[in-house]
Amino acid sequence: MQQLLQIKQWFYSLPTKEQRMVSGTGAIVLITLFYLIVWEPLHLGLDTEQQKKYSQQEILLWMQQAANEVKTLRTSGNSSTIRDKNKPTTLVIEQAIKNAGLESSVKKIESSGSNGARVTLNEAAFNQILIWLNTLATHNGILVVSANIERAETPGRANARLTFERP
Repeated sequence: MQQLLQIKQWFYSLPTKEQRMVSGTGAIVLITLFYLIVWEPLHLGLDTEQQKKYSQQEILLWMQQAANEVKTLRTSGNSSTIRDKNKPTTLVIEQAIKNAGLESSVKKIESSGSNGARVTLNEAAFNQILIWLNTLATHNGILVVSANIERAETPGRANARLTFERP
């Protein structure tokens, strides 16, 4: 308490111009401290929380879309009918290759037996191969009898020798 009185006496002993300068400097220091101690951390915290919120909303939206896709796939998987039953196996495989975007990777397609085929792929995208094989099995009833898939020199690509058969 006594220190506050000493500061007050010191302040009033100053000339009016200096009192204004000390008051102005004190106000600037208080405003700066308020900004650095209260406002800036609060503002940064709010920005961080908003970014987290948007990120969580994007994840939620993606998960809802994925859930809808899963539901659709589950319902379509139960009622799947085999397409192109009467077409030759090699023709069905060729059409599936075109649909999967693997045409440029096909080295050879040849018939083997009445309901079979052999396919050789070079530098094909591995993910596209898997999608293509799944499509053949689920929609066309064509199964892989034997497969030899090796990693190609390019990452994400594979060389494959596959034998198919339609039961």
